[in-house]
Amino acid sequence: MKFNSVKEYFYRLNNTGYQLMMVPLILFIYYYGSAYAFTARTWISNATLTLYILIGVVTFALIALTAVHFFVRAKAEKISKQTGLGLKLELLGSVLMKRMIVQGLIILMMPVGLVLTHHLGFTFGFIVLLAWFFLHWPTPTQVCNLLKLKGDEKEMVLSKGEAFK
Repeated sequence: MKFNSVKEYFYRLNNTGYQLMMVPLILFIYYYGSAYAFTARTWISNATLTLYILIGVVTFALIALTAVHFFVRAKAEKISKQTGLGLKLELLGSVLMKRMIVQGLIILMMPVGLVLTHHLGFTFGFIVLLAWFFLHWPTPTQVCNLLKLKGDEKEMVLSKGEAFK
């Protein structure tokens, strides 16, 4: 990820996050509206199978999000040993974008489950995963903590480059 300033770095990360979040959100609103406002066909109507699908999707989401969390932490640990704030931010930016892509794909499973089963558990799962996405939003504080920045580098990231102008 190329950027000219710390402010642009966070601008690009935020734009990418919003774009990745809009696809599942629009699909979910559309399918939720079509599933409950109109009489849409249920693809899977067996209650036991629906419950197994819901449990499987939730289990997969928890495992995948936990693995992504540890992957990001391990990569950030390696990146924090690099020299130069620009290099650290560039390397971490690609890792954070990959994390947002994976989170977006996992969240996308909920509208698909809703279309197949019309079970309200997928609505609840979507809300929880959406909250998870925004809790792990790449903020300046989170970037400082991931990279273990101190001193001037930390001040530069927290102020988005405005501290030394």
